[in-house]
Amino acid sequence: MAKNIKEHGIGIAIKRGNKRLFFEVIMQGKLTHEDYKMFVPIIDRALKEAKGIEEVDLLVDMQAFKGWELLAGWDDLKFGLKHRNAFDKMAIIGNKKWEELSVNMMNHLMKGKSKFFKEREKALSWLLK
Repeated sequence: MAKNIKEHGIGIAIKRGNKRLFFEVIMQGKLTHEDYKMFVPIIDRALKEAKGIEEVDLLVDMQAFKGWELLAGWDDLKFGLKHRNAFDKMAIIGNKKWEELSVNMMNHLMKGKSKFFKEREKALSWLLK
């Protein structure tokens, strides 16, 4: 008898080079408060310790994202408000209309640029210009 395992979480890659810091975040499944308890300190520390950095970019892949538990949604809102001016460019990859609308709203709340994409290659190309 096979059991279904509900996979969820936030994958993070942090790359640094040529006075640039690049975060890649992959959101998978229905996120929990525990996911954010692990994710947020990693990003906070990397941003705090980034010295000599002139550009900070973020790529968020939401293609396998299924939503948030209630407290995780609150965690996401707090993270977004706290770091809304931390990124020069933010590319969101997704496949839902509400994700695209959210990115359009974020453009008015952050100092950097944000853009929605349905394809990873196009998102990376835009970020790396």
